[in-house]
Amino acid sequence: MYRLRGLGSAPSPAVSAALSSASSSYGVPLSLLTSVAKAESSFNPAAVSPAGAQGLMQIMPATGSSLGVTNPFDPTQSADAGARYLSQLYAQYGDWGTALIAYNEGPGNLASKGVFPASQSYADGILADSGISASMPVDTGAVSDPSAPVDTSVAGLSTLAMVALGIAAVGVALAVAG
Repeated sequence: MYRLRGLGSAPSPAVSAALSSASSSYGVPLSLLTSVAKAESSFNPAAVSPAGAQGLMQIMPATGSSLGVTNPFDPTQSADAGARYLSQLYAQYGDWGTALIAYNEGPGNLASKGVFPASQSYADGILADSGISASMPVDTGAVSDPSAPVDTSVAGLSTLAMVALGIAAVGVALAVAG
């Protein structure tokens, strides 16, 4: 379903602590962050992918650098960067499903090429493993407003995400037709 690399099915105490702290800092549900770490590296802080992604959360070097990572193999830095990045992607796209797709394939690929089937499977697997719905909000610590509007967008995607995917689809259609 999604890629597994690394050591095992349960995080070490140091990895658990890093994930918990990062989850609290950025409002990313702990179960979601843990599922991403499990899928990305099997909780192995020393994991390196063939594409060059590094560490517990398999952050690409340029992305890690932009997030202030100085040691991608430090589980605390990697968990922090992964949670911060996921929180940023959630803010950009408005739902966890699209945020996970962008985390997996990169926001540039998502914008220019649309959703890769493998990225959709990745996101579906993470969401199922974590027990999180695609539209569950970031936990900012604020009391939720019961009068707030309910997400009624297609497949849990925000309006902005749907527009971006539509634009990407038009671009692909034009490229194929040209």
